[in-house]
Amino acid sequence: MSQEIRAAEQGTGKRCASRPKLLDCHTHSQELCCQAIRSLTYAEWGDDATIEEGQLYSIGYHPWSLPPEKSLTPLIDQMQRRLASAPQIVAIGECGIDKVRSNATLSQQLVWLEAQMRLACQLQRPILLHTVRAWAEMIEMRSQMEQEFAQLPPMVLHGFRARGEVAQMMLSKGFALSFGRRYDAEALHLAYEANALLVETDEIPNGLTHRKAIEATYVHIAEELATTPEALASQVAQTPFWQQIEC
Repeated sequence: MSQEIRAAEQGTGKRCASRPKLLDCHTHSQELCCQAIRSLTYAEWGDDATIEEGQLYSIGYHPWSLPPEKSLTPLIDQMQRRLASAPQIVAIGECGIDKVRSNATLSQQLVWLEAQMRLACQLQRPILLHTVRAWAEMIEMRSQMEQEFAQLPPMVLHGFRARGEVAQMMLSKGFALSFGRRYDAEALHLAYEANALLVETDEIPNGLTHRKAIEATYVHIAEELATTPEALASQVAQTPFWQQIEC
């Protein structure tokens, strides 16, 4: 990793700094080295959970472990209260639809996604979306929100590994795409060209620190794009997602 990026990461931590920072839109790591958004499960963000100062978070109901549908209204209300009381919680998610693995039916997943996406639109908070074999449903849900709201917040398909044709379709509908170390090269290039590419460390190999993981991810993606980690970091910082959060 270059001296410039190391210097930026070890700097004062001020937002909107002139040097590029290694921005991580989605991680589960508890030992963070950079400007990263730690994704919390409900057990981690409930009313009694501690939200630390100086750290950024996202909260949501994941499709792998959704509560019973009858509890939706009180739990969405609880989420709204938590978002209002903790400015460190800057995004909603991850939430979404998973047709391969979930404890809920597709219709139940859609109900939970709709409620969380509507809350994101009401509060103008970015939303991080878990999507497995549900591209049409995600497009339909976004279209529904477009009919209800004059402006939508940034909507990010995290951990994106689908092919280029799917990437082109989702980009054309207004979604941003977030990538880790595993991706389709064509999809990566399309997102970069659209200024809709984000970087994440959703999966960190055993033995790697968050610093090593995010540095390696930026280097790996930059090499595929024939650019530098510094240039990639600068472009990521200019995406609507990070512009809304940082500035």
